[in-house]
Order: sequence, then C-alpha cells, then structure tokens
Amino acid sequence: MISVIIAAFNAAATIDRCINSIDAAKKSHDIELIVIDDGSKDETARLLHSWANARTWITVKYQKNGGVAEARNTGLDIATGNYIVFIDADDTIDDWYFDFVFEQAVDRDVEMLAFGHKRMMLDGSVVERPNSAAEYSRQDIGMLQLRVTENRHIYWYACTKVYSKNLIADLRFDSDVKFGEDGIFNIECLSKANRLSVVSDYPYNYYESATSITSSQYKSGLLESIEADYKARVRIHDWSISATEKQVLLSDFARSYVEHMLPYLLNNLAHIDIKNRRAELIKIRQSFVYQKCLPHYYQRHPARGIRVLILCFSRRWYVMTLVFLQLSWSKVKVKKYA
Repeated sequence: MISVIIAAFNAAATIDRCINSIDAAKKSHDIELIVIDDGSKDETARLLHSWANARTWITVKYQKNGGVAEARNTGLDIATGNYIVFIDADDTIDDWYFDFVFEQAVDRDVEMLAFGHKRMMLDGSVVERPNSAAEYSRQDIGMLQLRVTENRHIYWYACTKVYSKNLIADLRFDSDVKFGEDGIFNIECLSKANRLSVVSDYPYNYYESATSITSSQYKSGLLESIEADYKARVRIHDWSISATEKQVLLSDFARSYVEHMLPYLLNNLAHIDIKNRRAELIKIRQSFVYQKCLPHYYQRHPARGIRVLILCFSRRWYVMTLVFLQLSWSKVKVKKYA
C-alpha cells in the first residue's frame, strides 16, 4: 500500500482540484489518502468531510494550526502503507502517477526515489523539470551529502520523492523549521539510506502561487526561519569527515545561504518602510548565518545582478546594496538562481 499525505491549510480554492487528480490516478491501486486539516479557517474542512464520506480510502484528521511540518508528522503517525508520498494541497498529479510509483519504487524495492516535476506558471505556461536519471549507492550518497545545494533537485522537495516506510519509520519533519523543512527531512533520510534512485519522469504538477515566498508580501520572521534552518542543518550533518570534505561541506552551506536564501531576505526589504531598511539589512548581515557562511563563499554567481548584490552585502556596503536593490525592484524582483 502507498500512503499519500496532504497537509491542508485554508486550501478551499485548490483542495478539490488536488484530490480529484489523486482520485483519477488511483485506478485499482492500493492507496490510502490521509489529509490533515491544519486549523483551516475557510471551507477546507467542509470539502474534506465530503471527500471522506464519498471515498472509503480517504481519512481526514483535524488539528490546531501548527504548520506543515506538524501536519505531515500527524499523517506519518497514522500512515499504514509500505511507501509514503507527500502532495501539497494546491498541487496535482498526473493520472499515471501511481502506475509510476508502483513500477519505479514498490516493484524495485527502493528505499527512496526522486523524480521530476512540472511548474504550472501563473501566466499559464508549463515548465518541465526532469531529473538526470542515476542510481546511488551508500558511498555515493555520502558524497551527495557534501553537495546538497548542487543536488537540490534531490534535496529540496518532499513532494517529488517516494519514501519507504522502513527508511523513515523513526524520522519526522522538524516543526521548528518553517522555511526549508523539506531539505532538512531529506538530508536525514539520506543519512540512513543505502540506496537512492533518481529518475527523469515528472508526474507531479507544482502550481505557482501569488502568495508564495517570492510574492509581493512581507514575510515576517523570515530571517529567524532561515537561522532555524541553518541550525538544523548543522545538527543533522555528519561532521566526522576529513578536513577536505569539511571544506566542501562548508562551501556548500555558504552557497545555499548566500545564493539561495539571501535574495529572499533582500527582496523582503522592499515591503518595509524605507527608513527601516538599512537597520534591517545590517541585522541580516550580522546574523550568525552570514558571519559563518560568507568566509566560505568562493563561487561566482552566474547572474550578474545577484553577483553584485552579494559583493556589496559581503563588504558591508549597505548604502550601495540598498541602491542596487531599489534599481532592481523598479525593473523586476531579484530572483534566486534555480
């Protein structure tokens, strides 16, 4: 059996679309769908109640709002399948998704499977994100763990993975991490795995949202969330490695928090009063995350705009950083390289 876990919060606008796609893909496959209503204030609970009444294989649990990590953990606590998959409440799957999961994961008895996805953009376009197919042994996985950012297609998303129940039986999402919890979970999974299979297929559809992390809204507590993510990564990585390997890992940390997290923090400044931006920028620069990461950042970012921002930020040229940001905002949001 495959256990499908959905964490739903105020998902009334998308949950029917999501579950309809699962219903179409189920066919004769042995699956259970566990939906955790994470304290929704809209019509999500009513819609889920209707689905649970209509389908015997759907279970709905209701809990106080605690975030996606806590909701997924509730699902893991009650899942009975031999394999686990996660689907976000605003996404969909193709009708061959479970055919694929059984063929590539269950029938091959893999511990962890990574696959691609399609990004359904706000303008209606579709961007395909296949992976390069590969098989990884325990030794290979050890090398991957040193280069998480380079291999982000493997690490960053829980919804493009299939996990064996045996692999994750004693693992749970870190509820203290509100930004990057998928990556932390996957690092922990791979620290235990003896085999990882990566395939190029992309049966999962990720829908861009106007309220995503890159939207035009201020994200309160974003720096604190990134600091929590950093602490979790330090805690879960294996540091009993050679000096050379440690330098590789520290460089990977730097690339992750400088190239990928920093643009989120800088764009967040656009949504606070202009007179408070310099103080907030200094706070970011003085964060232990960047105090520790910047000395290990040696890469040359391929995007010139991001490259200039990183230089100004690292040199503490705060006025220049803000001026360049303002110019960028007048044209287009600074985007993380992905």
